[in-house]
Amino acid sequence: MAIISVFPGGEAPATLPAFTYTGSYTMIDDDDGNWRIKFLTSGTLTLIDKARTVDLFLVGGGGGGGKYGGGGGGGYTLLQSGVALLKDTAYSIVVGAGGSGGDSPTSGGTSSAFGYSRGGGHYGYSSVQKTTNADRDGGNGGSGGGGYNYGYGGTNGSNGTSSQADGGTGQGTTTKEFHETGGTVYGDGGNGDQHSEGAGGANTGKGGSSGTYSTAYAGGSGIVIIRNHVA
Repeated sequence: MAIISVFPGGEAPATLPAFTYTGSYTMIDDDDGNWRIKFLTSGTLTLIDKARTVDLFLVGGGGGGGKYGGGGGGGYTLLQSGVALLKDTAYSIVVGAGGSGGDSPTSGGTSSAFGYSRGGGHYGYSSVQKTTNADRDGGNGGSGGGGYNYGYGGTNGSNGTSSQADGGTGQGTTTKEFHETGGTVYGDGGNGDQHSEGAGGANTGKGGSSGTYSTAYAGGSGIVIIRNHVA
């Protein structure tokens, strides 16, 4: 497997699908004619060799963690198979931003491409927004955020947990890349108060954790991925 990272204005090598993209991306050659392109930032995609049919995987941005409260929900995910793309057509791709953490946290941004979209995770509630401990829930999302007081964020579409408030609700279906058994898991929920783990990483769609008392963290940005269509 070969991985090629390209930044704004880059063009794919001739041995792989020929296209231009105005943002940053990573091309993965999975051998045997199979390939994936991971779009890391928003931009415009244009196929310059031929029309293609692709599979699309979207991950929204992770919600921010609420200070002294709940963790943010992970970005929701979407798999769309058999998307037809035309040659010499400019396609806008949007990678959802992660939500901010703090007293007034924000939800993650929506990722979109080729007429499909998937929303970001909801923020976890802070002590400023919800003065009662039991109301400082984790955010809903692809996987739910952990609630106040040692709650853990969910993973792979599951709900978050909490010992006092409610964990956020996950989407209830797998968040693995292209729903494959060995695929990368995206959109995990952030942990609730007292289980600080920092911000969600870039292009993970992970929710931000609540942190402890004076800290809260941002959610991770989402990602848009395409591959050659797999029947």
